[in-house]
Amino acid sequence: MTYNQCEAYPVPLAPRKSVVSLPKILIVDDRKENQRAIEVILENLDAEFYSAFNGEEALSMSLRHNFAVVLMDVMMPVMDGFETANLMRINQRTKHTPIIFITAADRTDEFEYKGYQAGAVDYLFKPIKPSTLESKVKVFLDLEIQRQQLKETLEDIERLKRKNQLLLKSVGEGILGLDNEGLVTFSNPAAQKLLGCSEAELENQSVLDYLILGDSKSHSIEWKDAPIYRVCSEGKMYHETLGIFRKKVEGAFPTEYHATPIYDDNKLVGVVLAFQDITERKRAEEQLSQLAQYDSLTGLNNRYSFQNLLAQSISRAKRAGSSVALLFMDLDKFKIVNDTMGHEIGDYLLQDVAVRIRKCLRDGDVIGRIGGDEFTVVLESIHTARDIAAIAQKIIEFLGEPFYLRDHEIHIGISIGIATYPESAKDEEALMKCADIAMYKVKENGRNNFRFFTETMQQEVHYSLQLENRLRVALQLNQFLLYYQPKIDPYQQKVIGFEALLRWRVGSDEFISPSDFIPKAEEMGLIISIGRWVIEQSCRQFRAWLDAGIVDESMSMAINISIKQLQHQSLKSTIKECIETYQLPIGCLEIEVTESIMIDNVEHIIKLLAELQEMGIKISIDDFGTGYSSLNYLRRLPIDALKIDMSFVRALHEGEQSQAIVKAIVSLSEILGLTVIAEGVETEEQLEFLKGLECDFIQGYYYSKPLDETKAEAYLVDFKKQYSN
Repeated sequence: MTYNQCEAYPVPLAPRKSVVSLPKILIVDDRKENQRAIEVILENLDAEFYSAFNGEEALSMSLRHNFAVVLMDVMMPVMDGFETANLMRINQRTKHTPIIFITAADRTDEFEYKGYQAGAVDYLFKPIKPSTLESKVKVFLDLEIQRQQLKETLEDIERLKRKNQLLLKSVGEGILGLDNEGLVTFSNPAAQKLLGCSEAELENQSVLDYLILGDSKSHSIEWKDAPIYRVCSEGKMYHETLGIFRKKVEGAFPTEYHATPIYDDNKLVGVVLAFQDITERKRAEEQLSQLAQYDSLTGLNNRYSFQNLLAQSISRAKRAGSSVALLFMDLDKFKIVNDTMGHEIGDYLLQDVAVRIRKCLRDGDVIGRIGGDEFTVVLESIHTARDIAAIAQKIIEFLGEPFYLRDHEIHIGISIGIATYPESAKDEEALMKCADIAMYKVKENGRNNFRFFTETMQQEVHYSLQLENRLRVALQLNQFLLYYQPKIDPYQQKVIGFEALLRWRVGSDEFISPSDFIPKAEEMGLIISIGRWVIEQSCRQFRAWLDAGIVDESMSMAINISIKQLQHQSLKSTIKECIETYQLPIGCLEIEVTESIMIDNVEHIIKLLAELQEMGIKISIDDFGTGYSSLNYLRRLPIDALKIDMSFVRALHEGEQSQAIVKAIVSLSEILGLTVIAEGVETEEQLEFLKGLECDFIQGYYYSKPLDETKAEAYLVDFKKQYSN
């Protein structure tokens, strides 16, 4: 007898259309700016990007997506990269997913060995060389595409190869040969071991004595009424991902099994049943499922689980015509605790916060920790704003009591934003956003309070969304333009250069403030393309003025560069390309950066600024005195000038304290051998005071407001005429 599968249906198999999809990349990092930096580096690769801010989110997403590669930060709070990788290796679905660790930690053999033991395939140490990251990731993207193509090919081969399948296709699986009555005609050693029976004990026994089909009465089902037989009799393979087999003794165990029909001369003569014990796999999957739904530190619902429960609450409220309240909470001063006392104390604090919030709630109220020090609560069956406010106030009071942890007395607060369904929003995502906005309003107005989402906030959200949509097309519509504000040498009465200032004109005379759209452009990741345009336009304009004799090579053009641009690998090449394209003389280009560059990745910034300075580009610290001022870093930074922020200049008339600050900045510049520029100068009194301090250059409305291209040219001509006489 020959065993041929589906020989009764000799239908030609048509080739299938390829369904290979874009490979997916998961970026795991607790810093949004790091995630965006990696996405920008890899933006030219054909892939879908997914982001996770911690290990729990990464595990949750890995259960829902097949990732070609995971780029994972090692040092993350609560669950670090090593622990996350270990848990991924437990699950059958994610055990082979490639993981590349990205870390700023010192490179040691022990550190690397720990990562490889956790299942990493590679390490990248910050600062990352973009070409290295791109080439390594591309390898795994190519492998994923090849894997998909191979899978398609194997499926086609499997369809064509259904003849002559061997009865024993896997030594590790239990194999039972069954006749048309469901009686065992063959069993392999693995099946005998799994069922606790000998070959003789199994032979001629009904498979339904060992296979449970849905309930304890399955033995009363006739074999030919069983789903396995019905499917196999149609010439199809039957697959069950979770079945139950019972042993001769010691009870039942979970299995995954396949049933394959056996044909002889186009007639069904039996079934091959292959099964395997999946007890350990189910246990691991249950653990991963627990991690995917609950925060491992506090035991509360995590973001994914909480949003699902919120959606269910909204559905119930919609059917019942009732309301739902969402509390979005963020701890005040938590970062200070974490930074000064360490992550361990911070973790203990979060656990105690979770306990106290629980005590403020009713049975049935849903609470979650959705990341960092952010907690959320869903309140159902609550009828008035006063009741919601009472719970919020109770939480504030409970968390206002001191926490005693490891001989530390800790005082924190909590800011709570409240949004309600259906008044604030109609779905869970929008409701979360509304409550988040209300929480930030509390932060802006003193913290440690609660606030309901209002119509005014709704208008702000609407404006923000409109701004995003308009920003996306502003470059294509040529709505951006540059204004130029002159810098003056007040002693020689000479224009020494201009600062290029970005403006966004959306109508004939309607402008959107840079303070509104520049932060939004940074948030959306558009600042790179906009910044590239600013650099190119500034260089083009200065070249045009040089050619027209309006400016000379002793003058300069200053361009503002954001921290996002400094962190992008294209900045240096963009500047170099523009200088070469427009053949700008050395020293004609100046970039202005703020003190925020000293907050993160300082060594990379210092190296980049030094390289730009070697290219002949002047470096200025803008708005000096308003940000993160570290004399240690300031001493090391390759800079040429400090710009006194206009807030200090405008406050000069307020008294000696304001004047002393300006004097100190001028003195500091002199000690460091830096040029000092005062911006925001509007009155003659301010000018004379600054000249008395021997401030090098002046910028402000006293001399000129920012001007468009035409007016800037006219100003230069008039200025020369005015002071040449």
